[in-house]
Amino acid sequence: MKWHSVKGKGAWLSPGWEVPAGFCTASNTPSPPPLRTLESMAQNCKQLSLEAGLGEEVAWAFLNQVHGVQLKKAQGLGKGEIRYLGEADGLWTEQPGVALAVQTADCVPVLFLDSHRRRVAAVHAGWRGVWGRIVLELLNTWHKEGSRLEDIQVALGPCIGACPYGCYEVSEALAQQFSARWGQAVLCKAEGALKPALDLAKALELDMLGAGVLPEKLQNAHVCTFCDTRFHSFRREKGNAGRQLSWVLCSF
Repeated sequence: MKWHSVKGKGAWLSPGWEVPAGFCTASNTPSPPPLRTLESMAQNCKQLSLEAGLGEEVAWAFLNQVHGVQLKKAQGLGKGEIRYLGEADGLWTEQPGVALAVQTADCVPVLFLDSHRRRVAAVHAGWRGVWGRIVLELLNTWHKEGSRLEDIQVALGPCIGACPYGCYEVSEALAQQFSARWGQAVLCKAEGALKPALDLAKALELDMLGAGVLPEKLQNAHVCTFCDTRFHSFRREKGNAGRQLSWVLCSF
């Protein structure tokens, strides 16, 4: 992934796809924290359209994220419309001119692209979503809709624990639960740490590679939101964090 500058207003990480997509920093999320209301989310989508040069006719779809595994399809949006799709943790679309956004402050944002079927998706995955295998829900949904797993591109954005310092400390019970399913690769424990820590992005990687996503089509930002103060972090900011947007536009 590469940093994409935004006219002196910070930057976002871009997977470099043929469609516009990115993982915003705190500076690209202008509404004050908490970024949880429908109004603030809509405001940030409008602002991002301007900063990214997407144009006023781009429509946006977003969710009330509830740490589950439900997906919703965005369709039938009008030009410039900003539509709230209710409670879910992933959304996808095949409608040209529609951008999808999820918000995070430590959880894993995941973007998907299938150029052959001309569809995109955005997913929010906290530990419950990872455990519930929300990314496999998306892959299975697309496969039923005609996508081939080898055609799907995936980008994992900045999240807590994507570092060697054990920032995402969890209970022994939860660590054992995750290691029993994914192995020791999803655990890390910094020197002197009293608790084990999880690497949620690694668990998502293992699930998607196991499902058939090609390694060369899976990107991981390897940026820890707790370590890197360019990003909001729920843990670092002790629950008073804003939220950064992760987004992808179906520009076919």
